[in-house]
Amino acid sequence: MNPYLKRIRWRLLWISFICLTTALGSFALNNWVYSESDDQCKWAVENGKIVIREILPDGVAEEGGLLEGDELVKIQGRSYEGSSEGTTKAQKFINSKSEGTILIYTVKRQGRQILVPVRLVKPLHTIQLALLANGIIAWLIGLLVVLSAPERKSSRHFFYLAAAALLMSSAAPSGNSPFAISAAVLMLTAFSNALLPPLWVHFFLRFPHPSELRKNRRFLQALYGVFAILALTMLVARLSILGGSMPAGQIRVFLRAFGVVALVLYVASALTGLGFFVAGTFRAAPRLRKALMPSLIVAAALCLDLLALVILQSKFGNSLLFNTQLYIFVLPAPLLPLAFAFAIFRHGLFDVQKVLLRWVSYMAILSLTVAGYLGGLAWAFSHLSAIPSGWAGALIGILALPLGWMLRRVLTLLRRKFHRDFASTRDIALSAVREPRKRFSEESLIKSLKRALGEAFQPHLLEILPIVDRQIMLPGAEGSDREDRRIHFPPQPLRIPPGLIRLARENRELVLGLGSEEADWIREQGGTVRAHVDALEAQLLLLILAGDIPHSVVLLGGKYAELNYGREDRELLREVALAAGQVLETAVMHQRLVVQERLSQELETARRIQEGLVTSFVPPIPGFHVALRLEPAQETGGDLLFVKRRPSGRWLAAVGDVCGKGLAAALYMAQATALLEQAAQREDQGLEEILCSLDQTLRQLLGHRGFLTLILLEWDDTGNYRLARAGHPGALMLQSHQEEGSCEVVPHGRGLGLRPAGPGDWQVVEGVLPPKGWMVLYSDGLSEAMNREGELYGLDRLSAQLRRLWGTGSPRAACEAVFHDVAAFDTQNRDDRTLFILGREAS
Repeated sequence: MNPYLKRIRWRLLWISFICLTTALGSFALNNWVYSESDDQCKWAVENGKIVIREILPDGVAEEGGLLEGDELVKIQGRSYEGSSEGTTKAQKFINSKSEGTILIYTVKRQGRQILVPVRLVKPLHTIQLALLANGIIAWLIGLLVVLSAPERKSSRHFFYLAAAALLMSSAAPSGNSPFAISAAVLMLTAFSNALLPPLWVHFFLRFPHPSELRKNRRFLQALYGVFAILALTMLVARLSILGGSMPAGQIRVFLRAFGVVALVLYVASALTGLGFFVAGTFRAAPRLRKALMPSLIVAAALCLDLLALVILQSKFGNSLLFNTQLYIFVLPAPLLPLAFAFAIFRHGLFDVQKVLLRWVSYMAILSLTVAGYLGGLAWAFSHLSAIPSGWAGALIGILALPLGWMLRRVLTLLRRKFHRDFASTRDIALSAVREPRKRFSEESLIKSLKRALGEAFQPHLLEILPIVDRQIMLPGAEGSDREDRRIHFPPQPLRIPPGLIRLARENRELVLGLGSEEADWIREQGGTVRAHVDALEAQLLLLILAGDIPHSVVLLGGKYAELNYGREDRELLREVALAAGQVLETAVMHQRLVVQERLSQELETARRIQEGLVTSFVPPIPGFHVALRLEPAQETGGDLLFVKRRPSGRWLAAVGDVCGKGLAAALYMAQATALLEQAAQREDQGLEEILCSLDQTLRQLLGHRGFLTLILLEWDDTGNYRLARAGHPGALMLQSHQEEGSCEVVPHGRGLGLRPAGPGDWQVVEGVLPPKGWMVLYSDGLSEAMNREGELYGLDRLSAQLRRLWGTGSPRAACEAVFHDVAAFDTQNRDDRTLFILGREAS
């Protein structure tokens, strides 16, 4: 089980135990252990005398012969002062007597003293009994609701409200109880008075339609704080009266004044909660509105009943007869939880039928077993009275062992009976991730998961949607507004908040409710998104993580087309999501390995093709030495190296650089090489025409930002050369190892394929390469190599290295040495490197 739900279960257990024990214990103490005796008449102080002002009809006072207007002189021979303190002492004396005690009242009637015997009674506290019944009914219904859906905030809030109502039934201290018990009851009274009104308002802020105020922290703090201060103030005042630390008369005056304020706030909280209930009901979906209408009517009637009680109590609050009939106003209170129970069972707001049947069966079997065991022992000892007590105790213990084993077996079989459908559902749902052949196919696993969930739950909506950039695309849906007009919702994105993804990674919270009270994150994305989700009638969102990476989500509508998902269903779906995530991680890794292997093979093939396009060997040219080398930064590159003999006998060399790196640049390089191959075969095209033709063709082949830089060198057997450049680094001509023996030849010209089209203005430089002279063409991968300090290799360093190597007279050795030096200098290898050296032999 989810650890979070385990904590909720233990919290429910302790809250239920405390509230139920406190309510039943307080009722037992007030009505039996420390119950107050009563003479069923009301005393008042008039002109320094204690006078009987009201006698309960058919009460013990009337039976004893007391009449209204009698002046109390003595009780059982004790005189009492004609003041409020004297009345309090007399009442305490009466309350302390046991039921059935006969006290002799000495009263003065028409100037004569008369002795009247009065038999005391201990009446049942009908108000507390009505409140206890209401609290127990509300607690039972709240417990069923929260056990069926503990993950929903509204169900937990409903349980807390019911527990507070149960706790309030214990808020009736007895005048005969000891100080410690009275103080404890007063504290419980304050606690329930502080919790129940704000919980009532807060619950209807969340249910049936969420209000924005439920997220207003300051409003909630003020709501709970006001009633907490109110309850604490009244607690201190009552404890002062109980302990006698302050004059009771002054405190009672304060309590009467302060009680008016408290009463106004309590009535205001009841009416405010009712107002939110009304507003939420009429804003809810039609099905929910229909289900809650009886509960709304009962709640409104109870609020009117409470208002009538307040008005009547302000007018007849001093009447003994009225106070004995107050329970009539409390008797309808159980109708409210019963109305909610009707809505829950009739319209399926929560899935409580299964929980109710299970626990009733458990309790019935347990009760029958215990009754049978005790009855059997009673029969045995009544017929076998000669058994010694020691052997009898051993027999009781021995008989309890097989009985306990049998009870455990029966409860286990019963649990299996209730879980039989769930077990089959679990097998079906997990079958999608148990097939070995699905472990290496992401698509097959998704299809199998969708089929298994559809067969297990038969939801009216089942969509598995990929997560792209932490959002999913909701499918289109048809809904209706409050006037039942059809509304079409086109597909739109739904963002998955980072907080939910973090919870999914850390706590494996993979099952998210999509109801209004569970999904504030949907409402925060706008009313349209919330209405779209409602139109889909999606109840749950199942988040699937491949490792820790969000992969996809499963949208589920009501199972079997109409039912909600219970706690066990959500636990099963969480288990399915965990298992699917593990298998998906394997499938994704396998797919990546397959793609990586395929890409490696394709890159190797492209590298071999590119090597075939790049000129790597030049046949001997009389009077010249040629050295060349191209080294791509990756498997393939965008540098161009081309050497070709033209039909006229002249030689053409080209070094170029396509914008970019990798496979795309290699493809463009191959196209440029093919164009150069065609141009080299046409004798009628000079360097300007070649560049112009390449520029027009490449502009159509390359993208909007693609271009090619190129440098062309053409020479003949006598050393005459022609040089043209299109945006590429210029050529280096070396004639000695001195610095003045080298120069850079940089004819102007625009890069090829640039947009927008414009005049190339390509300049052609002509000259003669002297004996022992070198002409060097290179790409910027050599001059722009960078070390760890961010320093560039640079043209000066390259020129110095070539001049130093010029003395060897071997262009090939120089080419290898330059590449070795650049490789030692460069720490990043960011770009392709190309070098071409044409050296003329000495004459």
